Amino acid sequence: MTDSVRHPFESPWRKAAVSAVAFAAAAGAAVLPAQAAAAAQPEACILQELPMPKGLYFSFVTGMSPDGSVIAYRAYPAGQGGYERYPLLFQDGEMTEVPIPGEDQQVADVNSAGLGVGLTFLDGVELPYVYRDGKVAELPAEDGGAAYGVNEDGDIVGFQGQFPNTPVIWRDGEKEPAVLALPANATSGQARAIDADGTVVGFYEEAGTGNFKPYVWHSDGTGEDLPMPEGVDPATAHSYPNQITDGWIGGYLNTPDATTGIRWNLADGTAEVLGLGTAAGINGEGTAVGDTDPFAAYQEVDGKPVELPGVTDPADNYFGDSAVEISPDGSLIAGHVYAGEDEYGWHILKAVTWTCG
Repeated sequence: MTDSVRHPFESPWRKAAVSAVAFAAAAGAAVLPAQAAAAAQPEACILQELPMPKGLYFSFVTGMSPDGSVIAYRAYPAGQGGYERYPLLFQDGEMTEVPIPGEDQQVADVNSAGLGVGLTFLDGVELPYVYRDGKVAELPAEDGGAAYGVNEDGDIVGFQGQFPNTPVIWRDGEKEPAVLALPANATSGQARAIDADGTVVGFYEEAGTGNFKPYVWHSDGTGEDLPMPEGVDPATAHSYPNQITDGWIGGYLNTPDATTGIRWNLADGTAEVLGLGTAAGINGEGTAVGDTDPFAAYQEVDGKPVELPGVTDPADNYFGDSAVEISPDGSLIAGHVYAGEDEYGWHILKAVTWTCG
């Protein structure tokens, strides 16, 4: 992205100060030797690596279809050299490479039909892309942009422009994007996710303060700020929605004191701080997924975070694991785990699933 906001899972890579862990590249999905999480789990969760192209071994999940049948992830070259990435889809036990051109490519979201949306950089310009019926194509946008969300109807949301950004929706069957109106006090904004009924969530930058405010565009065309949890001062808080499913919204909240996960319920008009570092994904039951550092974790409504197993000793897990997506019934969770360092001294992440119950 060209502005000051980065997605939680696009943060700059950090070296990990632990010993290397041997991790062979897999031609197909492999069950991993898991380290148990510190907190007791109500049901066993089996950890499995997503398949990788030959010669690559660093990867992380970037999206999943609403029904959990298609997972989007991307792989990196050894040593994380250069900026070329390898977007991938996993469906019905098979891996498909998505040949988006450019640099820092990713499929940010996908629906159950395998329609993937994302972004790339070409000649230093960020551009929105779509993957449909086995082919990739640039989405029309004024001065570039990015696509972050797609629903089952094929409606796509993101933004156009390099900066300031303008939130837009590419409705299925229409050639040009439609602008999503921002409030009068906004200088820039992005749409990040779209629900089955067409409700869109995102954020905008507030004029005068520079704070980033969470926002919802309803399917009838109206829009409004999302509420802040009780006790949080809106004047000093930043907040970003990541995902919306059946009216439940997950994201993260940044205050002067901490960064935490946040969960909204549109029907109730409520917002709550979670025991997660971020709410990267959420399902229609309100179960959010994220991390508790260093564990990946999920948190049900009226429940406490439940930690998921990783593959390294938690004491040595400098980078941390994270859950990114969750299926409607909670039986499938996708994310990444830390797996040590490579020969160049860079940390290794592995795109994985947890099958629970």
